[in-house]
Amino acid sequence: MELSILKKMLIGGAKKILDNKQTLNDMNVFPIPDGDTGTNMDKTMSGIIKTLMDIGDRDLTPKDFDDLYTSALMSSQGNSGVILSQWLKGFLKAFKDFDEVNAGTLDAAFIEGTGSAYNSVAEPVEGTFLTVCREAQENAEDSLDEDTTTEEFMKAIVEGAAESLKNTPELLPVLKEYDVLDSGAMGFLCLVTGMMEALDDTFSVDFSEFESVANVKGNVPVSMGGEGLAEFGYCTEMIIQLNDDKIDDFNEELVRSDMRDFGNSLVLVKDNNQVKIHIHTLKPESVMAYYHRYGEFVKLKIENMTIQHHESFLENMKDVAIVAVADGDGFENLFKEMGVARVARGGQSDNLSLQDLTDACKAASAKHIILLPNNKNIIMTAEKVREVNKDSVIHIVPTKSMAEGYLALSLIDSSASCEEIEKTMNKALQGVHTGLIAKADKTGVYNGVSVMSGDYIGVLDDDIITCADKDLKECVLKFLPTVPEVDSYESVMVFSGNDEDKDLADSMMSSISGLCSSAEIFSCLGGQNIYNYVIAFS
Repeated sequence: MELSILKKMLIGGAKKILDNKQTLNDMNVFPIPDGDTGTNMDKTMSGIIKTLMDIGDRDLTPKDFDDLYTSALMSSQGNSGVILSQWLKGFLKAFKDFDEVNAGTLDAAFIEGTGSAYNSVAEPVEGTFLTVCREAQENAEDSLDEDTTTEEFMKAIVEGAAESLKNTPELLPVLKEYDVLDSGAMGFLCLVTGMMEALDDTFSVDFSEFESVANVKGNVPVSMGGEGLAEFGYCTEMIIQLNDDKIDDFNEELVRSDMRDFGNSLVLVKDNNQVKIHIHTLKPESVMAYYHRYGEFVKLKIENMTIQHHESFLENMKDVAIVAVADGDGFENLFKEMGVARVARGGQSDNLSLQDLTDACKAASAKHIILLPNNKNIIMTAEKVREVNKDSVIHIVPTKSMAEGYLALSLIDSSASCEEIEKTMNKALQGVHTGLIAKADKTGVYNGVSVMSGDYIGVLDDDIITCADKDLKECVLKFLPTVPEVDSYESVMVFSGNDEDKDLADSMMSSISGLCSSAEIFSCLGGQNIYNYVIAFS
């Protein structure tokens, strides 16, 4: 088949995700409305559709595959959207080397997509999107031979994805505990099913067997690990002549993994007994020491990119600016009063796209940008800002809630250096707990707590349900004693979702003080969606 069939397949995959967006959004482990997986994956595919519309009827060129990936990346939001964009990166760019679509080229593209998706996550978790895309490809490859047609290969991909999806609870304990499936993995099944249907309009998959189990979310947070590194520091290039007795010891996969701790933009090419390395690092001496144990330097070049970059900045550019994500007018106003240069509006159920965050960072116009994602589902998108914003050094402080963002901001000295501000923020987050009070929209038993739809529930640190009650005030007062060492905190901040909740919180101050005997209690209007209260314990 001609490469142009990929247009039809991608459109089919995007449509199938869109058709099942609400199902994916409803696959929540917690009964609090979260609703982001389907939306995030749909947003990512919308970037693909936009570029395909620009391409029109003409033949695909190698540059088109780069443009398609870039659009997917820039449109991506949330962990599920970003991981999908990275799968698309490998899948699309593989076709730059092919002039037709067949079972063999599709197999190579699925392999590249899987590798790219795994590499995008510092600590891959099995039982998720990653497992299903890998096992789908492996299943199709098992029956691949020279007579396999494109349709037969894609059918095997769909069948492999479906079987792998059913098995996700056996690989991820939290899925098995709640007897659910992973929503990101379900999204991948939607994608490949739509691609197959584009090839054969008589093909269909009955999703009801998955929906019956998938009425709670399996899109478990993936631990990203590591802080990453900005694009500055030292551009370090070297060629190593491996010692004869070290050639067999040089494991490329292990070395690549180790290099994540040293820097980024790694390029590593091994040719017989020579290795060429390119890396951007803050510690070139450590990189040199690492490689020197394998052999001798044939070539070595180190350039200070930070100095080069800073010299090119306009004189009126600020040195440091803070960009924060906020869901609600109250939090936005609080953040601005605390010195935040730009607030990007979004949060729970409204994850920002990479474009949104990039635009906010560019508008802040500073040499160093400290970015506060303030939501666990936005951290991965924030990390990607480094790839596309080359005008500033992006520093990520991994705040998982707006309450954490507020605490990170509360202790800083705005006149301090970027390094000092970032250090202070990270220190402020140590030992912090975040409480969430919201109305449940599902009935079930969670963490041993019986929850009825319409109950108010207390959630600790975004993932542990501790209590439920029909009455909002009683729920708050039941929740507080479940917080570890609640009577030892120095500060308790209660952020209310609306004026009515704020009045109720104010009326509970004496009761809260009695339960948090060592703390100074504060009540503020946050204006956040979904949650009646966001409570910070520090």
